[in-house]
Amino acid sequence: MAYHGLEKSLSYKRRDPKSGWSNAERVIFRLKIAKKTKEFGYHDVAASQVLYKFLTLPANKDNPRGKEMLSFLETLDLFSSETHGSIEKTNLDFAQGQIPNPESFFLSRYSLREYRPNQIVDIETVERVIRLAMKTPSVCNRQEWHVYHSDTRETIDLALKFQNGNKPFGNKIPNLFIVTTDLKAFFAGSEHYQHWIDGGLFSMSIMYALHSIGLASCPLNWSQTPKADKAIRKALDIKDSHTIMMMIGFGYPDKDNKVCSSTRRPINEVLSNLQKK
Repeated sequence: MAYHGLEKSLSYKRRDPKSGWSNAERVIFRLKIAKKTKEFGYHDVAASQVLYKFLTLPANKDNPRGKEMLSFLETLDLFSSETHGSIEKTNLDFAQGQIPNPESFFLSRYSLREYRPNQIVDIETVERVIRLAMKTPSVCNRQEWHVYHSDTRETIDLALKFQNGNKPFGNKIPNLFIVTTDLKAFFAGSEHYQHWIDGGLFSMSIMYALHSIGLASCPLNWSQTPKADKAIRKALDIKDSHTIMMMIGFGYPDKDNKVCSSTRRPINEVLSNLQKK
């Protein structure tokens, strides 16, 4: 959250040269804790790179406090091959995401409950799907998601015992995701529901990522009681801080398939122009 504030400051075409220093102090404070505990995570490494870019801006490089921070960063000796902070993008770069016929992509996705028999999605493809979904935006770029995956019959059947609504087809699901968000990423009362929002966005990205490479999926809701939530954690190794968003069954579609013809409401019931009262 702190270093993303610096990323935003670096991304403006016309930035205020006085902006960003409060976030720089927050980053330094946390990096000092990481150095003291000798526990550097991904966000610590990324934060150090972003802070370095901020401190070496022409408007900041002669700042006395900035020089102190740079000296401290040199003691960490953290390196990242990734590009952090901000990058340049033209309108042509954004155009790369255009789909010639977006209707054919979005309207061809259906929830599939029966899959090609005896064909499991390999782990390389599973990892590719999650990498694609990781581009999902999250509040302050916290990326607080965690996904549990299984392609073993025993584990999938055990997990689905705790989910309502899969009895007619659960035993035909070849791969299963349990999508969670880490509550440790949130601390303010105003963020009470944010993990559901970020988790929902990420879950949909997973399903669209699956669809984009020819895999079918079915979202399985986790509207469960605390009793059921505790029960699944006794049966499966899911961290206490990981709140379950939903399960997603997925696999290869068969040659011939049947899906629900779930038509959509008319656009005038969904879209309206915002007006002042």
